[in-house]
Amino acid sequence: MVKNTALIYVSHPTGRIEPDVHFRYVDGEINLENVPLNGSVLLKALYLSSEPLIRYRMREAHVPLFCPPIELGDPVDNFGIGKVVRSEDPNFSAGDYVYGYLEFSEYSVYPGRIAHAYKGPLTKVNKLPNVPLSIYLGALGMPGTTAFQGIKGLAAEKLETAKTMFVSGAAGPVGTFVIEYAKVLAPHIKVIASAGNTEKIRILKDVGTDVAFNYKEQDTAAILKEHGLIDIYWDHVAGSTLDAALKNFADGGLIISCGAISQASGDDSNTVHHFDEIFKRSLTVKGILCYRGESASVVPEFFNEAVPLVISGKVSSHEHRYFGLEAAAKSLAGVHLGDNVGKAVIVVAEE
Repeated sequence: MVKNTALIYVSHPTGRIEPDVHFRYVDGEINLENVPLNGSVLLKALYLSSEPLIRYRMREAHVPLFCPPIELGDPVDNFGIGKVVRSEDPNFSAGDYVYGYLEFSEYSVYPGRIAHAYKGPLTKVNKLPNVPLSIYLGALGMPGTTAFQGIKGLAAEKLETAKTMFVSGAAGPVGTFVIEYAKVLAPHIKVIASAGNTEKIRILKDVGTDVAFNYKEQDTAAILKEHGLIDIYWDHVAGSTLDAALKNFADGGLIISCGAISQASGDDSNTVHHFDEIFKRSLTVKGILCYRGESASVVPEFFNEAVPLVISGKVSSHEHRYFGLEAAAKSLAGVHLGDNVGKAVIVVAEE
């Protein structure tokens, strides 16, 4: 028998995530040799992903949304990297590294009792030279896939003639991949990007941003007016940032809506007023969810293109590591407060 701590979801938030209110750590035990597998695999968690998506899942089960809810009393689950301890699945052997939707516990049987559409199959992953396995949660995981899907599947043609692209909330793993991959496809493009502190601005400059600014200290509309007009806007924020972008678009521009973090906690005060600019400027608006929609047709090409870009350094990885499962709740709250600098990764155990 070994210790097996889990992070349990215990209360629905009405605003921001409060680690001590909405989650509880439960210390359990597991028999690694005898726990029933029923044809599946026993995993040891190594790295777990903290991302804004979790807030959308923290809701009453009957509320329909694009992602499944977390049921009260269940362990939190999200993208993670694990190591196979035991296997009754012929596709996996003890010692394999795998990527999938893992429970926030030290050990778990996959898929276990919690099954939903996001959970999907496990995928074997290989260690790349001089690259941590946790990169499969960032540049080579769902964030990188989202960026690739949006740029290649929705914006590639527009990039051929576009002069200026704006990326909001840009210092996270989606935003940095968007910037670097856009520069690979269109070296001429001028990138304007926003973030919320000095360290994040440094990351934006490191990945090739031409105009990086702190939206907390500088006026977004003024920056865009000075450095626009915008041809492509990759939006993670919505609210007043989208409003400022709409007023500073070139005719025929493209908006890729990848998130609305200003709205994630139910704050209706940060609103958009200038929707009329969409028809005035003949703008196209495309919403994107990873692995879904017409643009997902490019996803099978992702690893073939992305792995060489990562190995060559043309696409980089920036991580904010939280150590120990006991830091998981703090990390889940922190991504909504902008506490993380780079991809938020919970290190449960070292490789």
